[in-house]
Amino acid sequence: MPHMTTTTRVTSPADLRLMPFGRTQARQVRDGLWEPLWGGQRTLVEVLGDRVTFRDEHNQKLDGYDPLRAAILDAAQADELVLDGYLLPAPLRDSAGIEAPPGMDSLMSVGGVGRQFLLGGGRRREHRDAIVAATARRAQIPSASPTALVAVDLLWMDGESIIDVPLQERKRLLESVLLEGEIVRRTVAVRPPVEQWFAQWRVLGFRELAVKGANSRYTPGRPNDEWATAFIPKR
Repeated sequence: MPHMTTTTRVTSPADLRLMPFGRTQARQVRDGLWEPLWGGQRTLVEVLGDRVTFRDEHNQKLDGYDPLRAAILDAAQADELVLDGYLLPAPLRDSAGIEAPPGMDSLMSVGGVGRQFLLGGGRRREHRDAIVAATARRAQIPSASPTALVAVDLLWMDGESIIDVPLQERKRLLESVLLEGEIVRRTVAVRPPVEQWFAQWRVLGFRELAVKGANSRYTPGRPNDEWATAFIPKR
């Protein structure tokens, strides 16, 4: 398993933090993996033995979501896992390999901001629109409501940090250690050409996408310019 040196020392799951997206433009990410950008509540999911812990973007523990915790324990194929993922309203529905919950338009929409900055434009306006979009897609999921998890990354496995492993390998490992079920899923990630996916993702309610370098490492708590977001072009 390939490793590279990082400035972040991670010796336990407690050292991990969610990694913010960088400010680079999506078209500048090299060798990108493309995936729909989920709305909802981004969270770190720690599976340690028979315990599941959720931590939010501020590293605060989240209470509740007991049925989801039980489903994650059933899905986990390792004693210790830390996942990067999104809490979403359940149930999820399937459409040609993409999972999207009904009624998610309100979470994934960016209101009146529909400009596609994949295609260019002023960087100041792009940054402004990105902030508006990020704010609009966030949503607090009530702890007592039916909730699902979509996992997008794997950061820790059986006593070892894997944040220095390239993303494409982390995703391959994620497939092997997290089974999918009704309320536990893994996101889809595709390589170019990706234009064929845009219309499908928009139909499912997505308005943004994420582009992540296939060889990118995970930098807990620090933005990574190998991860970018963009609006999905309408055509």
